[in-house]
Amino acid sequence: MKIAYLIHWNEGAESGVFKKVVHQMTEWRRFGHEAALFLFTCKPAGDWANAAEGIETNVQIYSSASRRMADFGKLARKVRAWQPDVIYHRFDLYYVPLPRLLREIPSVLEINSNDLAELRMEKRLRYYYHVFTRGKVLAAAKGHVYVSGELAATGHYRRYAKNRAIIGNGIRLDDFPGSEVRPPSSAGGSSPRLVFIGSPGQPWHGADLIAELARLKPEWSFDLIGLSAEELEQPAPGNMTFHGKMKRSEYQPLLERADVAIGTLALYRKEMKEASPLKVREYLANGLPVIIAYEETDFADEVPFMLKLPLGPWNIRDHLAAIERFVAQWQGKRVCREAVRHLDTACKEEARLAFMKRMMEKGEEA
Repeated sequence: MKIAYLIHWNEGAESGVFKKVVHQMTEWRRFGHEAALFLFTCKPAGDWANAAEGIETNVQIYSSASRRMADFGKLARKVRAWQPDVIYHRFDLYYVPLPRLLREIPSVLEINSNDLAELRMEKRLRYYYHVFTRGKVLAAAKGHVYVSGELAATGHYRRYAKNRAIIGNGIRLDDFPGSEVRPPSSAGGSSPRLVFIGSPGQPWHGADLIAELARLKPEWSFDLIGLSAEELEQPAPGNMTFHGKMKRSEYQPLLERADVAIGTLALYRKEMKEASPLKVREYLANGLPVIIAYEETDFADEVPFMLKLPLGPWNIRDHLAAIERFVAQWQGKRVCREAVRHLDTACKEEARLAFMKRMMEKGEEA
């Protein structure tokens, strides 16, 4: 197959999402398919191609809201000129040329979040724009890929989904040391170290709940990557270190010296209870046990290296004893690589390619 990956993305080439896109496309090529990236962004073009690991990258930059529709039209023309068999599009906002493009060429949308609940927490104008236009994009695609079963069952998606697949997020395990990493620095008896990776302005991460845990456990140390203390309404406890935005090479030592990682703690804030976050896959790829507060798509059954707290604003205080036991149990230990082998990108992309092939064949039948 000849696959065009179409994405609107502004968070930079070092972001987890862009790395995920590159790793997906690398696997598609390894399986013998041709793939090219078509990126719509307001960021400068230079860094994208360097981070794309040799994948053909077509960047269309937009500089203003007034030019955005016309600039997206330019990118749509580039996609058509490349003549793909399938378009794979990370579902985002509506652009006038987009539905027609998705109908002309067999297309698959990747659904990563409860878009309505998430945008409701952001700018009101953007939310209403999305409410009134999203259906045009969802209905135009031949199939949808959801990163969780909960999203696939959500009513405001189901009404548009002609064909569906559920494929949780994956990660390229060989890029990480896993259980072979040296024991964390606290293994010798010092206080536990906990680590969190996040992005600013996303309240469902639960930075305030991490701060609550830090206040309750002042002898523990907390490293927060990607965030600043401005995320908190109250002053941060002294045992929290905010490192801000970092490249992976810069924050990797923080993961290697940590005992336990913290995943999403407040997913209920965007009306969700199931997910497959990229950061949790990165933690597990590094051999780190994880504390979360949602249902994990790829771990339906309980596993010893994952503490699942109940949903809700009191999950830290009400379950502090369970957190203490979990941290004590895993201090100085690492998760076995074989226990997370099914998260590998190769496994995920084989299933995704099979779904895209079915959508391409349906398009030919039509």
